[in-house]
Amino acid sequence: MELIGKRVLVTGASRGIGEATARRFAAVGATVALAARSADAIAALAAEFGGTAHPVDLAEPAQVDGFVARVEREAGGPVDVLVNNAGVELTGPFTATAPDDIQRLYQLNLVTPVQLCHQAIPRMTERGGGRIVNVSSAAASVATAGIVAYASSKAGLSSFARALDLELLGTPVKTVLVEIGFVPTEMVDQLEGYEPSRRARERLGRLRLSVDIPVVKVADAIVAAVIADRRRVRLPLRAAVWPAWMEVPQRAADLFLHGVPRRPTT
Repeated sequence: MELIGKRVLVTGASRGIGEATARRFAAVGATVALAARSADAIAALAAEFGGTAHPVDLAEPAQVDGFVARVEREAGGPVDVLVNNAGVELTGPFTATAPDDIQRLYQLNLVTPVQLCHQAIPRMTERGGGRIVNVSSAAASVATAGIVAYASSKAGLSSFARALDLELLGTPVKTVLVEIGFVPTEMVDQLEGYEPSRRARERLGRLRLSVDIPVVKVADAIVAAVIADRRRVRLPLRAAVWPAWMEVPQRAADLFLHGVPRRPTT
């Protein structure tokens, strides 16, 4: 996909992966719409590269409703690429987690991306093309103690993204599923603060199955996948074997049910 002149909506754009991804899209010529709760942060970032800022709490269903239309109205043009990046992580014993916090996590990590896809895809289809990027996690395939809600929400997002990709075969809208390991952000800091999660992380490190991934590397991989129409981004590569193994029966079932995928050339 040629990104020059295209509008990219990035959620969770005020920091971390979202901020780095927004910067990278802008660097290759896209117009970037930034969505996050931190109004001042996204306004300052938008001013750096001529983007637009759209303050929103995506954990609030009322604010999610009609959000893509709102962005297109405020930005003055269509959203060509949707990057569902916003997310939250809770680390600690599952039963010690407040019910309201669990509800908010599932809304932000799973329900909101599904709803934004539901809003964006018909608009993209009507215009003749678009891209959907869902940022999930390696925890969707390999979970540890202490991240029960987070891992299951990301497993749900990965499953949704795979099914959506199949449903969109033959349409001008394509998807990218991003599954990444440990990125040095506040989420990883939370893992370090809970002993069972910290031990699991250290063991993966000793086995050389995981390394910290710089946010700029994740951003570069996301943008490169959109440009090249790649369907998957998995980082670090050394740990990609786990989701690949788990995907074998899914791929076999896909072939049985749908045959060999045929994709449009445009």
